[in-house]
Amino acid sequence: MPTSSIRPTSDGPGPRASSRSAKALALVALCSGQLPTACSRDAGAAVGDPATGASPEPSGAKALFDAVDSAIAAPTTASASVPAFDPRASLAPMIERVSPSVVSVHVAGLRMGRSARGHLFPPFAPPVTGSGSGFVVSGDGLIVTNHHVVSSAESVTVKTSDGRELAAKVLGSDPLTDLAVLKVEGAPSITPVELGHSAHARVGDWVVAIGSPMGLEHSASVGIVSAKGRGSLGLYRDSYLDFLQTDADIAPGSSGGPLFDLHGRVIGINTAVGPGAAPGFAIPIDQAKAIVDRLAKDGKIVRGWLGAGGGSDDGSRSGALVGRVYEGTPAAAAGLREGDVITKIDGKTVVDFEDLRARVAELAPGHTALLQIVRDGKTLELSAVLSERPASERLDDLRPSTPAPVDPAPPPTARMVGPRLGVSVSPGPSGLAVVRIEKDSLAEKLGVKPGDILRSVNGDEVDSAEAVATALARDAARVSVDIVRDGAVVTLSMRADG
Repeated sequence: MPTSSIRPTSDGPGPRASSRSAKALALVALCSGQLPTACSRDAGAAVGDPATGASPEPSGAKALFDAVDSAIAAPTTASASVPAFDPRASLAPMIERVSPSVVSVHVAGLRMGRSARGHLFPPFAPPVTGSGSGFVVSGDGLIVTNHHVVSSAESVTVKTSDGRELAAKVLGSDPLTDLAVLKVEGAPSITPVELGHSAHARVGDWVVAIGSPMGLEHSASVGIVSAKGRGSLGLYRDSYLDFLQTDADIAPGSSGGPLFDLHGRVIGINTAVGPGAAPGFAIPIDQAKAIVDRLAKDGKIVRGWLGAGGGSDDGSRSGALVGRVYEGTPAAAAGLREGDVITKIDGKTVVDFEDLRARVAELAPGHTALLQIVRDGKTLELSAVLSERPASERLDDLRPSTPAPVDPAPPPTARMVGPRLGVSVSPGPSGLAVVRIEKDSLAEKLGVKPGDILRSVNGDEVDSAEAVATALARDAARVSVDIVRDGAVVTLSMRADG
């Protein structure tokens, strides 16, 4: 961790001058955090007259240092419960304030799956017990954690920072956003967190992760927001996640714990980390807020569904290119066809197929969606009455509304990527398109289908048949592929001998 960037410097003149310089820098940081108006007034007194460029008088410098002393001693917000602190010296005041809202989550009867690209927590070996983290969102005992922490749990217990162990029940859980809401029995006196806005977070902002990595309860680590809008990264099938990336240290047991900004506001929910020294990922709190409210109220998330899949697109045009229309779906009933480009839904512009998919999921089943489409260069309007999105396992049974050729002959540009995997692929603008599956091949056993876009093999991005062969050679005992199907990233893996 780059801790040197938050430590006060020891270089410079004497101790008093160094202290004052540090406080002057602190004032800049604190004023940028929108302290009371006195802060901006005193800061202005120290920078001199902008019209004349004159240097500040000694009294102005004194006002600057006095303002810093006052700011550090006083609250940073209107609430006296939020103490100010100098983050260059220590994060302890903020961590001490928010820690009572962070809990460890212990479950029994746990059953877990595996992800090819990263590790969800707790570890994948199927233990009879497991653990994760969570945080309090209301004083009556509502706690947020990850779906995978409590999935299939027979019992759930949360442990607070003061050592209390409290029974909890799962009010609701959503695998497509990996969120779950718990309710502590008896509604003890517990302090909720303050929720921030992940949309306001910027790459480079300092963040603090608190959780129970490796079972070490209430561990804190510091880092920055490394990136935003990372998508689901292939960690979840049919996911609606759009991760924040952070280099704050996250390890197994951290799942479901909060990611704080330096004001002590939750901007993310720590969820996953890649293997080795890979970065960590957190669900943006803005995305989680609506899901959490619905889970607490209804126990599940019901999403609208159109029944169309995305096609391969080079990104040169706006809109959602339709690659497949499935029979018996709202898309088929509305007359949507393969090759149509959906440019608007209910009057709102559609950027791409992922955007369309997210928009449809926000609408309720039974809603009549007005689709503006471009077909053969002409603009048309279609109405589709949305149905409820089926469970992920049922999506595999969908068939195109127009029969596709069985085991089609590969086009001249297609190349066999090797008998071990048993697929023929054709390079295209969106990646390697699967055009043929050999009978009884690994690809067939994995569930790869013609029309899938091959994105990675055994963790390596692939853009040619040669790259696929090289990636397959990395692991003779196991094969894992990431494919794009109907606009979503799907991870398929199995042992090569199985």
